[in-house]
Amino acid sequence: MGNNLPNPHDTLFKALLEDPERAGTLLRESLPEALTDKMAGDPQPMDGSFIDENLRGTHSDRLFQVKLQDGRSAFIYTLIEHKSWPDVAAPLQLMGYRHRIWTRYAQDDAQRLRKLPPIITLLVYHGRQPWNVPTTLIDCIDADEDLLALQREGRYEVKDLTGSKPAYEDFSHHPLLRAGLAALAWAFVEGLPSDRLAQLLRDLPDNHPLTRQILIYIVRVHTITEDQFKQGVAMAKPHLVEALTMSLAQEWMDRGEAKGIQKGIQQGIQKGIQEGIQQGLHQGEAQMLVWLLEQKFGQQVLKPYLRPIEKADEQQIKTWSARLLTVDSIVEVFKDDSSVQ
Repeated sequence: MGNNLPNPHDTLFKALLEDPERAGTLLRESLPEALTDKMAGDPQPMDGSFIDENLRGTHSDRLFQVKLQDGRSAFIYTLIEHKSWPDVAAPLQLMGYRHRIWTRYAQDDAQRLRKLPPIITLLVYHGRQPWNVPTTLIDCIDADEDLLALQREGRYEVKDLTGSKPAYEDFSHHPLLRAGLAALAWAFVEGLPSDRLAQLLRDLPDNHPLTRQILIYIVRVHTITEDQFKQGVAMAKPHLVEALTMSLAQEWMDRGEAKGIQKGIQQGIQKGIQEGIQQGLHQGEAQMLVWLLEQKFGQQVLKPYLRPIEKADEQQIKTWSARLLTVDSIVEVFKDDSSVQ
């Protein structure tokens, strides 16, 4: 038989932190004043663990959220090391846990992704040997000071091909690279007029394999007509008008077919909009019922009723929602409904 007993370290650690006041004392005693001086109350525990499954026997974690005096909030992530020796992988693991916390918090919400709360990490270690692992990930990177400077603060570089609308010559000093980057940049900004195509073509050697690849991209992606395309070729490479027209004939045919398919898709979308709206309203009512039940009766007692709510029709959802206003138990909400018996 396997050992199903709970990890004693994990049990004690979580017991110590389950009381917000006690957890707040530990965090205030252990974390930098840059955070503790800004805390407006005791940290509140949040559900979930972020530890990899294969590390659960040697690690425990708790996540807290704390209100700050300026009205914003911060996360405090506590990790306890049960290993007898310092874990040199800790800095990299903690970076992964922070990523998971932010991902769960944001849930692909654009506003939240732009305003992520800070995560302050506290690692509690109780091994036989002193902790001698770097406390910042930057100290684990083997590079000189110039390259380390590029690693700090999670900074990344951006080559924005469209934001500042650079002049054609500014894309690159290399002709082929300049033409390819321009094709990418102009795809969504302004289409590709004939004179722009001619400017780009002058950088492309007649027989270079990348030339055809760039032209195929332009045909497939840009909002340029076949006549405009021929005009652009005639302005830059008049000797290739016929050859390029024949070479790209299939691409133009495929593009026409794709437009027809797109038109059919749009018609199908329009036809289904009303049905989609109605279905979306029904799903929204069901989600609101689940939320209200959870707020009134708690998450644990709600679980047996989730499947019936998911399958219920609009009238049933309204019936349950009306009962919720007057009853004192979740059983009364679903009384006389065979789907939840």
